[in-house]
Amino acid sequence: MVSPELLRRFQSFAGLNEALLKQIAMIAEERTAPAGTRLFDEGMPANYLYVIVQGEVNIQYLLGSGEMRTVDTLVDGDLLVWSALVEPYRTTAYGTTTKDTHLIAIQAEKLRQLCEENPILGYRLMTQVAKLLAHRLEGARIQLAAT
Repeated sequence: MVSPELLRRFQSFAGLNEALLKQIAMIAEERTAPAGTRLFDEGMPANYLYVIVQGEVNIQYLLGSGEMRTVDTLVDGDLLVWSALVEPYRTTAYGTTTKDTHLIAIQAEKLRQLCEENPILGYRLMTQVAKLLAHRLEGARIQLAAT
């Protein structure tokens, strides 16, 4: 469990009522990963939605040539593993820490249930996911143009 006060620091959860924050806090835990840790590989089950408390994570795609290409770098406050909220609930890229990273890991299945019960939470998280995906697509476009 994490503290509701920690969750409230992040845009995705700011403004939620205390009862809902407590429900999310109950299905979340804090994790740390040293620099250079592969957090996930493409195609893995997306069992957790992460919030970066402090640190940095590169999002990479594996090209047909075997080269890994970074398309986004996520930092403090960013959501990580958006695919935990969208079927088929599998990761779509590789994620590697570039600095020592402190994360909040929220159980995805239980979070999806909370989103169903609380449309405001679902809307807020999906808005954040849409912004993240738009940014990621732009990063991929720039990387493709550079090849």
